[in-house]
Amino acid sequence: MARLAADWQYRLVREIRRKAIHLTGLSVPFGILVFGKAFTAAMIALALGIALLLEAGRLNGKIRLPEVREHEAGKVAGYIYYIIGSLLTVFLFTPPIAVLSMLLLSLGDTVSGLVGSVLQNSNVRGKKEPWRVKPLPIVAAMLSACVLIGYLSSGLTHLPFRVYLAGAIGATVADSVAVVLFGRSLDDNLSIPLFSGILMSAALLLLG
Repeated sequence: MARLAADWQYRLVREIRRKAIHLTGLSVPFGILVFGKAFTAAMIALALGIALLLEAGRLNGKIRLPEVREHEAGKVAGYIYYIIGSLLTVFLFTPPIAVLSMLLLSLGDTVSGLVGSVLQNSNVRGKKEPWRVKPLPIVAAMLSACVLIGYLSSGLTHLPFRVYLAGAIGATVADSVAVVLFGRSLDDNLSIPLFSGILMSAALLLLG
């Protein structure tokens, strides 16, 4: 029992450290709202250039990044997909949708990660089995958090309920299901903002 408690504490503390870094993504919606899309995209592109240099050093064994997960040791780490997803989100979607998509990534995925850190079988992308789904408590936590984020941010985004609900569903599917394309699982740091942004754009278009 003591060993299980220690393991649970270790995983929770490590996930908190990782998600603290994850929350730096809040700078993207802030940048869009304050400085506009063009400036924000330029800053993300600069960050991506720096991150690619760091990642090349890590993959070549020249540097060590402590918060990279074990299953990412020999492949491109999630923070690269996070930055790419942020850049694509700013480019592809209107400011309100881009803002909420990034909030769902930075905040919603944080909730999912913290809940998953204390549950078994939460890492559906770290294994080779395709199309695995996270446990129901994580799915419910992610969906609830995303709907709440959509509601709380609606004063800024002015997106109606049906639109941010569509975004919450898109973000939850991207987070909870190991979507497999061409034999590889999509990283949720990339798919969460894109899935949510696409569904919100479709909801606006189809529902008026």
